[in-house]
Amino acid sequence: MESEKKCQEELTALKKELEDFVYIVSHDIKTPMRAIVNIATWIEDDLGTDVDKNILDNFNLLKNRVGRLENMMNALVELSHVNSIKMDLFEVSIPKVVNDCIAMLGDKTKIEFHISYNLIDEKCITLGKKLEKVIYSLLHNAVQFHDKENKNVFIEIIENEIDYEIVISDDGPGIPEEVKDKIFSIFYTVHSKDVFDSTGAGLAICDKIIKMIGGTIEYTPRLNGGSIFKFNWPKAITINN
Repeated sequence: MESEKKCQEELTALKKELEDFVYIVSHDIKTPMRAIVNIATWIEDDLGTDVDKNILDNFNLLKNRVGRLENMMNALVELSHVNSIKMDLFEVSIPKVVNDCIAMLGDKTKIEFHISYNLIDEKCITLGKKLEKVIYSLLHNAVQFHDKENKNVFIEIIENEIDYEIVISDDGPGIPEEVKDKIFSIFYTVHSKDVFDSTGAGLAICDKIIKMIGGTIEYTPRLNGGSIFKFNWPKAITINN
């Protein structure tokens, strides 16, 4: 019993040390990254308007890559701090959370959302910011990687005795069978980052949040094409470190 307690204390200390390391490294890297962008901008300004287009394209590529690296560092920090940031329990309206997430998506032209609720009470006390993060990330993925001009996104929320079953699906391209086991890995993307501007961290963060509260998430292909992400969100939140 004593050895088990000691192992747990050591594990907690190691996790804290890793979080601190990620934060310090990301902070120290961001400063020179911003300096690179600033210097590139100053050189562009010094060159004036009479400059070869290829040179300007290279400067834009340089700044784009630095921006991507900064976004990846931000995602890494967010992933490492999942267990410690915005852990407040408060009352939320589930339909309002969904509506807020849809609103945050921005331009929704040619996107149709099909929403179905089966709720005993639309209000609940939970980790509201975490729930919002998961729903928004899954909706964002469904829209961002959709390959059709007219997009359909489906949201179904069912309240059970001990949890909420939340299903977010779409009629997009789906995920190739050979890579579906990698999609919850940090920084993994099905498509090249040059095709879709994505860090590949969204699903990894969702997975960690849901596991942290004692839930599960799974992906299955949708019949006739598309993706289905189903997760359960326990009513009684138990933090699993």
